[in-house]
Amino acid sequence: MRNLIGKIIGTTVGAIGIFGFYALSIGTLVGWAWWLWMAIHLGSFGMFLFALLGPLAFVAGVLGLWSMLFGIPLWLVKLVT
Repeated sequence: MRNLIGKIIGTTVGAIGIFGFYALSIGTLVGWAWWLWMAIHLGSFGMFLFALLGPLAFVAGVLGLWSMLFGIPLWLVKLVT
């Protein structure tokens, strides 16, 4: 019985982890595309370059996802315009 409960918990935790990984990956990719769209829309070459610079692309993706869900932060608009 204990072994069965352990397997159920392990499977559930693994499934949640896999779902979370894919949700974060897809969300970051969509956020990255949103960041590029914002860079073009705001006319900021620096934002565009930031999204293309290797590891910073992940940061741009997370910020882009945040901007897509909650709106563009005011500090970002003031920084690039």
